[in-house]
Amino acid sequence: MDLNKNFLRIVCFLTSILGLFLIYLAVKSIQPQKVRLSEITSEFIGKTVTINGKIVYKKYHPAGHLFLSLSDGKQIIQVPLFSSLMEELARKGFSAENFTKGKSITITGLVSEYKGQLQVIPRKVSDISLG
Repeated sequence: MDLNKNFLRIVCFLTSILGLFLIYLAVKSIQPQKVRLSEITSEFIGKTVTINGKIVYKKYHPAGHLFLSLSDGKQIIQVPLFSSLMEELARKGFSAENFTKGKSITITGLVSEYKGQLQVIPRKVSDISLG
């Protein structure tokens, strides 16, 4: 009887490890959806996307945040760069001055809504590409 219990425990343990490994592989293989900035609607809320646009507005907040507005000529999307991300960017040699109006930028981030405005929130330095 003890042999069956130990066998069952081993099988359960190995199955759990295999399941976690498969979940890890699935998460690593998910790529953000590349969309035109003008295609983003409220249906995208909660999804990770990659967009490209030109900076049309920039505001630096005293708490260290940088708020950008990107446009593709048809729609404007807000892109908040929170202070923690700005600190990471500073360690890589970037500052608020690198984000100038008219500059093209590619952002990967989570689509959300704040005060009725759609926004794309990057989470790490590699989510931002100035071009």
